[in-house]
Amino acid sequence: MMDRVKWLGMLAKLGTPADPVKAFLALEAYLPFLAALPNEAFTLASLEHVAMTPKRLHIPDLSEVKAPLLAWWRDNRPARTALSAPVAKHEQPRAEPTAAEREAVARTMRTYLGQVAPVVTERAPVRAHPAPPTVLAEARARLARGRG
Repeated sequence: MMDRVKWLGMLAKLGTPADPVKAFLALEAYLPFLAALPNEAFTLASLEHVAMTPKRLHIPDLSEVKAPLLAWWRDNRPARTALSAPVAKHEQPRAEPTAAEREAVARTMRTYLGQVAPVVTERAPVRAHPAPPTVLAEARARLARGRG
């Protein structure tokens, strides 16, 4: 495994020996597009695979670098191992709690709830309509007269 930038620099030297600096400057722009690949994909073997792939241009374009690298990684990445399901525990049946144990838990819960439960205060009922009751009564009376 090697650094991605070093890997691209070596690819520039292998692919464009006449002008590796110009090739490296062009290949450096590919780094964001190769970010999805893990660091383990950048090895001498993957470099050789990509460098040996036929190129259309003097400096390889992104597809001429990324496609062979992805293909190499697909074929050479470490095997994935499936995790087995956890083995079920065979628990022994629990004894029924005694009355004293139940009372101790109930006492603890009452104490705890008394400490954390909010204090409930009486609230005035909320009207569903913002108009005062007298205005609503007059409006209902007008509606009743208009209908009948």
